[in-house]
Amino acid sequence: MQSTKSVRYLVLDSYRFLAASGVVLFHYDIDFQLGLATRFPVVANLSCMVDFFFILSGFVIVQGYRSRLGSAREYGEFLRARWARIYPLHVLTLACYLLLVAIAHVLRFQPNHPEILALSGLPANLLLVQAWGLLDHPSFNVPSWSISAEWFVYLLAPAVFAIVRHVSLAFSLLCALLMATVMIAAQNALGVQDWMELTYRFGMLRALPSFFAGAAIAEAMCNGQLRGKPSWWTVHALAASALVVLSLDVRRELLLPVFCSLIALAALADAGGAPTLMKSRVLLALGASSYALYMSHVLVSVPLLIVARRLHLIETPWTFAFAFASFGITIVLSLLSYRYFERPMRSWMMRVGKSTSPSPRRDSGSAAISSSETVRF
Repeated sequence: MQSTKSVRYLVLDSYRFLAASGVVLFHYDIDFQLGLATRFPVVANLSCMVDFFFILSGFVIVQGYRSRLGSAREYGEFLRARWARIYPLHVLTLACYLLLVAIAHVLRFQPNHPEILALSGLPANLLLVQAWGLLDHPSFNVPSWSISAEWFVYLLAPAVFAIVRHVSLAFSLLCALLMATVMIAAQNALGVQDWMELTYRFGMLRALPSFFAGAAIAEAMCNGQLRGKPSWWTVHALAASALVVLSLDVRRELLLPVFCSLIALAALADAGGAPTLMKSRVLLALGASSYALYMSHVLVSVPLLIVARRLHLIETPWTFAFAFASFGITIVLSLLSYRYFERPMRSWMMRVGKSTSPSPRRDSGSAAISSSETVRF
């Protein structure tokens, strides 16, 4: 008998923050020219943490909505909840970039990469389709390509749910492997970009196998196919092994099963109730605000990079201070954003329309989780 109860695994919020911090380090190493990638190969591959997000997204979405996508109305409510979660902050950061365009125009300042701020990319960004192969260059807030990819897999969620619910975990993971294999074959045959480096050019296809695998793991945990009480030492060792794989000159697809295993074991260990520092109040607060950290870190770095370049401090020891300051400012702004912007906006958007439509009947499955508070990106 399948369980309809939704479970919240708090420890995954902490891992989300650590993954987001890895992406920040990857970008800052390039933008501030820190030179860390030449000394530590793991830094050069930290962009793969985005794939961890895709797997985690599939996992938490199934945990929250597996019993609530049985009708067109429920599907619409699901999309509205996800839109309310990701869109307000996306629009806010996009507006900040438009402000930068205006300031650059008034001051007659030429950006280093003017194509990123081209207004021709604005419609795709507003519609969250900038990672669907419609643009030939990065556009505005570069990290937001993954949010566009997330929106793509959200649209496909009912099909993903239907598959993972009616087949075994092994078959579901085989399907995810087949998707990845097809992309590798297409890459080799057409000589196109490595599919695990896709961003604005069909980055939504990069998200699909990982999202599917995360959904399969969550379904297996919900219906009892996947159980156990692993120790936190096992979980931490697996996390360390992911860093080892990132440090090696191997195909990055090898990270995907490691990420899947890490999320599964971390959730099982969390369910076991053993205490861990990964569930400290500080880490959980940072995890809750990690979406804002991910979405705003490049934007926050822009003025600091301008100052550092004007003072000729790039490629000096001072550039580390600028990068560290940018990270600290972004964390503070992220915490404020989550509390005073994201949560209020999400609540408001979820209320809009409900007052004019009949309230849906609540059952044990829908009462177990709040879509505005519990299911996060």
